[in-house]
Amino acid sequence: MTRQLPTVSFDRPISREIPLVSRDNYGGGHLIAQIVLKRGAKEILIFCDSQQDLSPINERLRGMMDCFQKRQTKFPTAYLDFTADNLFKQVRLAKLLTEQKYDAICCSDDITALLVKQRVRQLSYQPLVTGFDGSNFVRNFFPDLLTAKQPIKDLAALTCQLLDQRLRRGHFPSGHKQ
Repeated sequence: MTRQLPTVSFDRPISREIPLVSRDNYGGGHLIAQIVLKRGAKEILIFCDSQQDLSPINERLRGMMDCFQKRQTKFPTAYLDFTADNLFKQVRLAKLLTEQKYDAICCSDDITALLVKQRVRQLSYQPLVTGFDGSNFVRNFFPDLLTAKQPIKDLAALTCQLLDQRLRRGHFPSGHKQ
């Protein structure tokens, strides 16, 4: 007999029976877009590393898009599979970023933003590039990246608290044997 332990999900919904801990991705995306607009950007690209249904990233993008739409700002979107070969990524980024110059490139996450920053630097132009996550590593080593910092310590504490509660109550996912 297999024993299933209580589960708490972080940032990705698994099922209705499993609690989800996540930050306000929509609000963070909206805030990033507001800052971009306050800095005067007119030509804006929203850049995501995948077209897959990744709910927290989709919410970030939706927050940005809603803000830009309310301000009647046009914003093309572009996707790039960052699991692809590095040469393919570099060629695709170069093509995408030389076809049009942007005032701002809003990325779905910090890693994507750092790849974009590297490429635009090679192309000798400096749009505002934004990320999302704001890990200590990124903030310490790339302090010039505008990013939405996630409250990781608070999210981790809440996740542990919920998991502890579920362990103490013996709450196991429905349909699983103890």
